[in-house]
Amino acid sequence: MAGEIYISNLGSFDYQSILNMYYQANSLPIQLLQSQESKIDSEIKAYNDFETKINNFYDAFDSLTSTPVEGKVLNVVGQNVLTAQVTDESAAIPGSYSVTVDQLAKNDIWLSQSGKSLDEAVATADGTLQISYAGEVVATIDYDTNVDDTSKPSTLQEIVDAINSTQDKVRASLVYDGSSYYLLLTGKDTGANNTIELKETGSGDLLDQLQLGDNYSDSHVQTASDAEVTVFGKNLTSSTNTFTDAIPGVTFTVESLGTATINIESDTSQFEDALNKFIQAYNDIVDFVQKEGGKDGVLSGDTTLQMIRSAILSRLQPLFNLNLIDVDQDTGRLSIKTDVLSTLEEESPDTLASAINDVKTALYDYLVYLRSPDGPVELSVENLNDRKESLENQMDFMKKLLNEQMENLKNQLIQLQLFQEQMAEVRAKLTATFGQVSLLPTTTDIQQ
Repeated sequence: MAGEIYISNLGSFDYQSILNMYYQANSLPIQLLQSQESKIDSEIKAYNDFETKINNFYDAFDSLTSTPVEGKVLNVVGQNVLTAQVTDESAAIPGSYSVTVDQLAKNDIWLSQSGKSLDEAVATADGTLQISYAGEVVATIDYDTNVDDTSKPSTLQEIVDAINSTQDKVRASLVYDGSSYYLLLTGKDTGANNTIELKETGSGDLLDQLQLGDNYSDSHVQTASDAEVTVFGKNLTSSTNTFTDAIPGVTFTVESLGTATINIESDTSQFEDALNKFIQAYNDIVDFVQKEGGKDGVLSGDTTLQMIRSAILSRLQPLFNLNLIDVDQDTGRLSIKTDVLSTLEEESPDTLASAINDVKTALYDYLVYLRSPDGPVELSVENLNDRKESLENQMDFMKKLLNEQMENLKNQLIQLQLFQEQMAEVRAKLTATFGQVSLLPTTTDIQQ
């Protein structure tokens, strides 16, 4: 019928609930990509953990290949006389060595015998002081007697400053006895050749006024000297208190006069500790490969880990040739045959050392490659990061598209809600004019 209005089943609704259901239904592909990204993150973490195992193995390898089979342990009887350490284990020979310290190395020291005040000129006539050290002139000081003329030193403090500013071999300083100041000159180095010589080259009298130099023997308070020791019945000297060549492979520093005994013994404990840590580091790799590369592991199906483990094991062949290590056929873990190790240490240490060197030759370059940016671990991580970036780009695009769809749907639902409100207003007007008429939907119709 013309002009007929029919409204049915148009009730109120919660458009936000509709939007939520729409989002959940259309975000399933994004959730799938997020699940794939989470798996990639787990794989990256596993590879990073494996890289840590490789680095630990490299450290253990480096320690093993730099530790001698026959180490040396040193102890000193008479530590107040000297201290000592092994500096070359291959050169140090086990035994007891008696060292008698006859003299300590000293530096040259001069102290003026006539005290002065700090505000008076030291000399009574202008002159030049020449200071030599170890046979060479190191300072030439022109001084005067005019305290008001700052172009040349005249007071004791100015003399000190002038000496120190021109060189670093002889240190000048002041000694105060409570009433007067004295000039102290100290040589930088110990040793009989490192003497200080003082000379007046002009007509001045600075040294005489200070009572300092060769004419005043009491002013030479300490004479430069070498350290002297007796080892193997021979007298040896050193310009310092440290001796590096007196006993093969040993360096010792004398501290007081007297006799001390240096005892050196063979020691294999450091090598054994390094070997145990090396084998344990390899076993850590094996355990990781079994767990993460196995059936239920994060990297299941990835052959990279197995290839690396196999490559490392094959390069340990020199140790197998000595029957030194064994492989557990069930776990792949290595163990050391301690009885074989003891025999090799006692009877064939050179053979054992040669085998370790062969392992170094076989394994070093491969470990460097494994740890490099071009190694299989880094490349695998790089590939995983590329895949992750691709997934993130896909998710960003899908989220953007879904957000646009959500915004359009939201606007449509708002328009529908506004239309619903307008219809309610029309119904209210018609009801107010005509009362309840059959052409209007009932409340029950609206809520259906």
